[in-house]
Amino acid sequence: MVALLTGWLALAAVPELNEGSFESLRDAVRPRPEELAFLKIDWHASFHAAVNEAVVADRPILLWAMNGHPLGCT
Repeated sequence: MVALLTGWLALAAVPELNEGSFESLRDAVRPRPEELAFLKIDWHASFHAAVNEAVVADRPILLWAMNGHPLGCT
């Protein structure tokens, strides 16, 4: 049990932040361009505005509906 706990603590070690490691750590957490593709979509907060645009463009609508806070803070 002690060996398991010691191994787990070694995996949970926080990498040292210094001038040499900053760029690699920053790049590891920075979103890649393919992860930001949703920003290229003209999202509408109003369903009515989306319907009007979809009718004019003869395009479908993606309706994203959920129950609760968008950040999961319920």
